[in-house]
Order: sequence, then structure tokens, then C-alpha cells
Amino acid sequence: MSWTITQIASVVLCAMGMGLIFSCLGHTPVLGYIIAGLLLGPSVFSVINDYESVTLFSEMGIIFLLFVIGQGLSFEKIKHIWKSSILLTIASMFCTYIILFIIGYILQIPQTKIILFTFCITLSSTAVTIKSLKTLKEKEDSIEENIFGILIAQDLISLVMVLVINAMAKNGDFAVSYKSTRLIALLLFTTGLFLYFFYYHKYVHKITNFIRKHDEMQSIIIFGICLGGAVLAELVGFSAPFGAFIAGLIIGNSNLKDEAKAVSLPIEEILLMIFFLSVGLLVDLQFVWNNLGFIFLALIYVTVGKTFLNIFLLRIFKFPLKDSFIIGVLLGHIGEFSFMLAFAASKVGIIGVTELKFLISITAISLFMSPFWLIFAERCRKLAISSINLSSWEFFSLVVARETHKTNIMIKFILRITKISLNFLYKKAKILFVLLRNKLKR
Repeated sequence: MSWTITQIASVVLCAMGMGLIFSCLGHTPVLGYIIAGLLLGPSVFSVINDYESVTLFSEMGIIFLLFVIGQGLSFEKIKHIWKSSILLTIASMFCTYIILFIIGYILQIPQTKIILFTFCITLSSTAVTIKSLKTLKEKEDSIEENIFGILIAQDLISLVMVLVINAMAKNGDFAVSYKSTRLIALLLFTTGLFLYFFYYHKYVHKITNFIRKHDEMQSIIIFGICLGGAVLAELVGFSAPFGAFIAGLIIGNSNLKDEAKAVSLPIEEILLMIFFLSVGLLVDLQFVWNNLGFIFLALIYVTVGKTFLNIFLLRIFKFPLKDSFIIGVLLGHIGEFSFMLAFAASKVGIIGVTELKFLISITAISLFMSPFWLIFAERCRKLAISSINLSSWEFFSLVVARETHKTNIMIKFILRITKISLNFLYKKAKILFVLLRNKLKR
């Protein structure tokens, strides 16, 4: 697809407009970006209808987004919270696998796909969770610290997930020796990463000190490191977004982190827009409609089922009930790393186009519903602990009262602007009609 200035401008303006609308309603603009992607994609107006271009667009968004996310992870924080957070993530993954194993046994789904689906469902979105956390007015430091710990644990475990996916790859067109060599390279690469994370990460300062001497080239070098990490990961056998995440993690824990943040933070919102816009672009509404029942059931588990599973596990790990509820709801979705795993699995032949579309659809809808699920669940919790006896309709009306009020205000505003515009056009048309009639009389 050849991109024109008109198409690029249309994409940016549509995403900006939809993001602004949701921001005015008190929600994260991420929701607006996803809606803009749906409107511009092949399913609606087809402003962008080339699937290969959309996929490339999405991968670029994921690469830069994960580079920024990697910069925000601190080795010091990992050292303090890694045990409980990693154990909790592993327990969640194990429970999810048991549930999917039973479903897969009934529906005769291959083990490789069950493992992939388990990985994708276990991971939550760091970007969306952080945005949602900011909307909570009654959050405590313990909630923020624990949610960051769990997200960091998920990000670290995703390294192992990528290795497992590559180990399960179907290489029917290649020799067994090539597969063995590839797996050895992956194992060496992963071992090197873990050794670096826990023992040798301080030595990177020698390189970053050299980069800091060249002020005029710092921005270019930082993005070069991002793209270089992506290329290196592709060559070794991982996915490009994974390599960008590792590059961000290394830079974010070096003495170059302040310069990297200074370069990345001003465009962080643009990166978020690109990624979540691409999420909407990749959703095939016809596929969603044709598989609505199955997708709806999967979505119920991803939101409600995963939420209650996390609450249950958090209580087992001695977390307070209030913290367990809020953290469980915040993690009740699947995130950007699931896109990375899905694309990686598709490239190595574990899943086909149908399964890829299914994972994309579930992830997109889950990301879109996540802020609403947080608001709905938190308001339900507050109403449930009050002593007021309410009917089901009254209960629901109170839960959505704020959105109903804002929607009514917006509708009244639109109607008022429409009325003023029509009155203006009517007066101008009336004057024009009188002038035309007088001219005809002459």
C-alpha cells in the first residue's frame, strides 16, 4: 500500500478526535484510538485496507511501545518483589492452563495452542493498567507497588514464554540440525540475558558513558539501540518487539536512562496511539460477528474469570481483601505482550490465520473493555458494601449514572450546535430567497 499525506493525516486526525472524545468523558484516550482503528480499518471505511501494511504498522507500534515499557522497569524493584510476584504469576498461569487443558481435551485442541492461549491470557497490559490505575481516586501505595511488581513479573516471564514458543515451532521445511542449532542459540541468548540482568548489568555504563559524550547524536543512538535490539532478536529467533523490550530494559537501568526518558516521554502518547490504533485496524469485524458466541465466552473468562482467579490467588498469598479486589480487576484483561506472542507463534507455524484473528479480536476487545470493567467493578463493590436496598435496575442506574450524565450533556451540546447551525442556514437561505424573488420581480 502506498501511503499518501491525506491518508496519514486522516488517520492521525481521526485517532486524535476519538481520543479527545473519550478523554472528555473521563476515560483513557486508548479507547478512542481503538475505535478510530476500527473505523479506519477494512471492517468499516477501509481508509487503510491492506492487511500486510496494517500488520507492519502494528509491529512498529509494538516495537516502540515495548521499548518505552522496558525503560520503566527497575532492577532494584525486581529484587525486592520478584519472589511473590513471580510465584503469583506462575500460579495464575498454571490455573489458566488447567482450565484450558480441560476445554482443549473436550474440543480436541492441540497442546501447543493451549500453551500459547495460556501465555496470552496470563499476561496483562502494562500501558492500560497504568492508565487505569491513575483513574482510581482511592488507591494506596501498597496497591500501586504490588500491581507494578506483578506487571514486572509478567514481563520477565514473557522472556521464557517466547523461548517456549520458539521451542514448539514447526520447522517442517528445515533440517533437524538447523532446529537444534536454533534452539541452542535461543538458550545461549536467554542465559546471557539472565546473567546480564542479575550480575553484569552495571558494566553497560562503559558503553553508555561513550554515548553521553555525543549530545547531538543521543536521540538517534537511543532509537538505533531500540531498532538494533529488534533486529538482533529476529536474527537469533525471537520476535522484534521482544528485542526492543530488552533494549529498553537495558537502557532504562543504565546511566543513560534520564536521556532515554527525555527522548521517549514526549512521544510516548504517540507510541500509545500508534499501537492501539493498530489494534483496532487489525480487528476483523466480520470474523468477530461470525464467531461472536465463542469470542463472547472467551471474553467472559478473560475479564470475569481471570479477575476472580487473581482475587482468589491474591488472597491465598495473604493480600488484603481490598487490595486483592482492585489488583484482580486491574489485571482482568490481556495485553500488548499477547500480540507479540501471537505474531511470534504465527511466524513459526504454531497457529494459522484463524487463530491469529481470534487472539487479536479477544485482545482488542479485552483492552477496550478493561477501563469500563474497572469502573463498573469498583462502583459495584462500593454499592454492595452500603446498606441501601436497591432493585437491580436502580443498582445498574447508579453504576452508570456518571456516564449517563456526561452522555446527556454531550448529546445536548451536539443538538444545540446543530440547532444553531440550522437556524443560521435557515436565515441565510431566507435572505437569499428574498433577494432572488426581488430580482425576479424586476
